[in-house]
Amino acid sequence: MSKAKRTVIVALSDTHAGNKLGLCNPNTILEDADREGNVQEYNPALTEVQEYLWECLTEDKKKVIDISGKDDIVIFHNGDVTQGNKYPVEWMTTRLSDQLDIAFYNMLPWLELPNVRIVRFGKGTGSHEYGEGSATIMVDKRLRERFPRKDIRTVYHGLLETSGINIDYSHHGPYPGSRNWLKGNEARYYLRSLMNDEIDAGGIPPNLVLRGHYHTPVKEYLWKKANGYEYESWLLITPSYCLAGDYTHQKARSPYRITNGLWAIEVVNSHIYDIHCLARTTDIRTKEKIL
Repeated sequence: MSKAKRTVIVALSDTHAGNKLGLCNPNTILEDADREGNVQEYNPALTEVQEYLWECLTEDKKKVIDISGKDDIVIFHNGDVTQGNKYPVEWMTTRLSDQLDIAFYNMLPWLELPNVRIVRFGKGTGSHEYGEGSATIMVDKRLRERFPRKDIRTVYHGLLETSGINIDYSHHGPYPGSRNWLKGNEARYYLRSLMNDEIDAGGIPPNLVLRGHYHTPVKEYLWKKANGYEYESWLLITPSYCLAGDYTHQKARSPYRITNGLWAIEVVNSHIYDIHCLARTTDIRTKEKIL
């Protein structure tokens, strides 16, 4: 029997570098001036939340390494690499370039893995990326300079064929659901419409659709037979590496469970073999018991 060709695809998003509730590599190097104007380098002090999130990412990366072994890894960061300049209330610092430095260091542990050969960024929400994906573009350029032999690219909406499957990726997609019993419904409608549009246009639906933005993991599958062919597609919405801030509490109508982590997808001989949700959920309510 021939040896199986195997690749592991990693999908993460919404790391929100520069947010006190977002991801921050403890090895990040920032700079500031002392009282005499001399530039000093320093490692930013992490909040307790950031220490927790970095532990989550470290644990998830180790699991990805265990799953992949020596096989190739393809990384998708699907938007919001930084906190941006619209919502300053939870900024770590007031210098916007610090967010770019933190975002760069957040990606380093992945790029330093020898079997990571491809990295794709989906441009995130304009308010979080200084408009038009500016933050992601700048982080992308710095990573390409550091890792010239790796295939790194940033787009708004991509369709990548790799390891024998087609992957449709972008930051914005379907809403996870307004009620517990409705979760996933909108994602299924979204995926069915996307598959039908592709078939109607004479194309082939993507095998894997990746979306972010809502900080909530959703996993949906659809099968469709058309024109004598059978098509299968998966849609995954990524969780985040960020907890709920002031704006999120309002916009998401006071969510009390936050899930942090990523998806790891095993592709074997041009087929999606297994999908791992490497994540954990935290109850963020303040708990009291008054006797």
